[in-house]
Amino acid sequence: MKFFLFTGSLFLSLLSVAQWDPNPSNSTPIAIASKSQDNCHVVSDTKGGALISWDDNRNSSTNSSDIYTQRMRKTGIEKWTVGGLAICTHTATQKSSAITNASDGSAIITWEDNRSGNYDIYVQKIDSSGNILWALNGVAVCSKTTSQKNPKITTDNNGGAIIVWEDSLNNYWDIYAQRISSTGALLWTSTGVGVCTSPNEQNNPKIDVDGLGGAIITWQDKRNNTNYDIYSQRLDNAGTVLWTANGVVVCNAVNTQNNPRIEPDGSNGALIAWTDKRNATDNNIYAQHVNSSGVVQWTANGLLVCGAANNQSALDIKYIGTAGLLLSWKDDRASTNAIYAQIVSMTGSNQLTANGILISSALKSINPNVISDGNGGAIIAWQDSTTSGWDIKSQSVNSSGTLQWTTGGVTVCNAADDQVNPSQVSDGDGGAVYVWEDHRNGTNYDIYSNHLYSNGSPLVSINELFAAKSIRSVCFPNPIGSNSVIQLAGNSTNQSWEISIYDALGNLVDTENVKPGEAYALNLSDYCSGVYFYFINLENGKYVSKGNFVSSQ
Repeated sequence: MKFFLFTGSLFLSLLSVAQWDPNPSNSTPIAIASKSQDNCHVVSDTKGGALISWDDNRNSSTNSSDIYTQRMRKTGIEKWTVGGLAICTHTATQKSSAITNASDGSAIITWEDNRSGNYDIYVQKIDSSGNILWALNGVAVCSKTTSQKNPKITTDNNGGAIIVWEDSLNNYWDIYAQRISSTGALLWTSTGVGVCTSPNEQNNPKIDVDGLGGAIITWQDKRNNTNYDIYSQRLDNAGTVLWTANGVVVCNAVNTQNNPRIEPDGSNGALIAWTDKRNATDNNIYAQHVNSSGVVQWTANGLLVCGAANNQSALDIKYIGTAGLLLSWKDDRASTNAIYAQIVSMTGSNQLTANGILISSALKSINPNVISDGNGGAIIAWQDSTTSGWDIKSQSVNSSGTLQWTTGGVTVCNAADDQVNPSQVSDGDGGAVYVWEDHRNGTNYDIYSNHLYSNGSPLVSINELFAAKSIRSVCFPNPIGSNSVIQLAGNSTNQSWEISIYDALGNLVDTENVKPGEAYALNLSDYCSGVYFYFINLENGKYVSKGNFVSSQ
């Protein structure tokens, strides 16, 4: 009994930091390899962890790159091969990767690929255990004698994905799209659906799911042969164009509008924002709501979100529910780079201080990235330079626009040299998992990650973990045998539950999600002789349980 109490105490103290490194000068490595790893993107694995993709030069004797991926559990443990799992290592160049989750911890990744002598679009699916599901080195989404580039991807909410890209079939860049099934079959016209094939150039497409298995796409469009405007189009799940041929006008004001961003509006329409130079002097921020029928809902040519002096750029947006749309951008109004934010209601009204609220307070801040916090607010991450070099900082903003964390932001990483291009996903509990490109080795970029809880801290105390209501669980038989299970008693909420198992030194052995009413079966071969401890989390921490078992093999 004394041994159990001591070991249990040691276990709990180690559990408070799990496998994430709470020191912002260290962080958790995702991919440390020769040459550069860059262009990292992250989406949720739907279990509180993260799915990450990046372009990787580790295998190249020239400048060609491959595509790699990793899944991080919510505890900070790499789920797949240490250093990343290869998605495509064909001898040609693969680049410009993008990723979407495909339900239950699986992911679909797309990229540009010049294995045929010009760039085509390829895609691959990987399941939650790291098994490659489709053809070796990927399935061709679009393969033509002309080039395709800049793919973007979204889930189809049915285990597959919809991909959009720029296509040079008609000599200028046009916008095309394709849907791929959960099994890797192309579902639309073999060469892709022409989203916009108007004269002159259309580029920089963005895509999001429409809620019914189709997608809404926005892009910058130069059909007037003078400057760029913003257009949008909706496709149903069969690839049928639902709005005006070649897209509805979102904004065709004078001068250039570019760099559009898109979010679903919760009603099969879209919220779109962009940078806008209609004043002929500098870039400002505008936004528009397009309903499910393709009709703009706000002021013609968009609502002015920020018209402050000098340039506003590097825009990112996120739909946060009933409060509307949160926008964040890089702002030069004070002749230095800062991060600002604004919330726009669903009726098209700015909710916060005119021209936005200040998020950062450093000498220079750029490249904001926004996610929902799951509680009606948002979490913003950005590159931050207080003195020299770039660090990663983050801030939480509630639905009223009140900053929730330390003024100026919480430091996610301040390791040596530069940390750049942050992106993050919700951990499901009001916090976030962050990923970025990191130059701390002084030679090339690697991929690192970190985690902040809902209070902006990298740590959560044992008292916080066990402040929730306890529920009873049992492991039987114990010591464990070939048929031992862990069962959760009194799961009246009928919710899935997560179990994490640790050895006596606090090392995470396994973590899994268990369906309502089911038991967690212990595989005897996974456990050497010793004492093990488990922690059960139900309803995002509202109910918890803990226990132990013994393996005598």
